[in-house]
Amino acid sequence: MKLNPYLLFSGNAEEVVHFYADVLNGKVLMISKFADSPQPVDEDWKDKIIHARIAFGKDNVLMISDGFKGYDAPKESNIQLSIEIDSIEEINTVFEKLSAGGEVKMALQDTFWGARFGMLKDKFGISWMLNHELKK
Repeated sequence: MKLNPYLLFSGNAEEVVHFYADVLNGKVLMISKFADSPQPVDEDWKDKIIHARIAFGKDNVLMISDGFKGYDAPKESNIQLSIEIDSIEEINTVFEKLSAGGEVKMALQDTFWGARFGMLKDKFGISWMLNHELKK
């Protein structure tokens, strides 16, 4: 069994897909547009993303969609995406890129529990926690 986060947006999913693929050093596995679907769709929504998948890290997949026309993606949630990162250099880079245009909730820092950790909300309103276990 595996949990894959699925993020819904309101018309800017293509920007989101490419941003996360860059930040996470990932690969866009697929992008399907509403025009590719057999369901009827308004002309102005045909180029929006019905389903996209990004692979990153060892075995992670992030799925993204624009949702259906008129869908109003919530700006707040009690869910945070948490990523365990393998190196100090990588956590510093990912945190810097993800926080650009967003809001840092807890600056990246070494913690009492033996990790480098930080929290942020990115420019798309998604909350993230980044963690790197420090060597003892």
